[in-house]
Amino acid sequence: MDAARGPGSSDAAVSGTGSGFGSGSAPEGKSSRLLLYVALGFVVFWFTYVTVFGPKRPGASLENSGMSQPAEYNWTVLDLEDQPVSFAKYKGKTVFLNFWATWCGPCVREMPSIDGLARDPKLEGKSIEFVCVSTDDDSESVKRFLKGKNLGMTFLRVQNGKVPPVYYSEGIPATFLIAPDGRIAATQVGSADWHEPRVIETLLKLGGG
Repeated sequence: MDAARGPGSSDAAVSGTGSGFGSGSAPEGKSSRLLLYVALGFVVFWFTYVTVFGPKRPGASLENSGMSQPAEYNWTVLDLEDQPVSFAKYKGKTVFLNFWATWCGPCVREMPSIDGLARDPKLEGKSIEFVCVSTDDDSESVKRFLKGKNLGMTFLRVQNGKVPPVYYSEGIPATFLIAPDGRIAATQVGSADWHEPRVIETLLKLGGG
């Protein structure tokens, strides 16, 4: 982020437009105040950024975030070798469906928490599928991103940019918790800290565990 530059101290001394202090101390005083303003501005910016764009705790917001429409299984995605995969293979299971992209900062930041959730011992053997569907234009970008990370989710990619309307969202990341009966039981648009007790409890309830 570009910062506005203040007036040069030499200009102030020549023109006599100092802040009212003695001519010898004016440049030093203005420089100190400028640094203070920059520091305060950065603190305000960072607090705003973390509050608005940083990962949020999704637990409390999940309970009333379901949709009236059922999940759509009749669509095809691609694996990372560009082979078609029918989403219908997940029918009858609890699905943590996450739309993301390698170029999306908030998406990348929430990945470790999704991985932690997918590996949590409480969910082991509960027939819960963690599916991350990339909106990247090519599989190579996804493979480069995943190289050496050993994440515990299934990674797929949108085919030709086609996503069923029920999964449309204002942006990514976008996450849908799908129950075995086909209900979209919860949704979240924006990054979140997913490895939370409330999320684990929600997933267990969906799966009858």
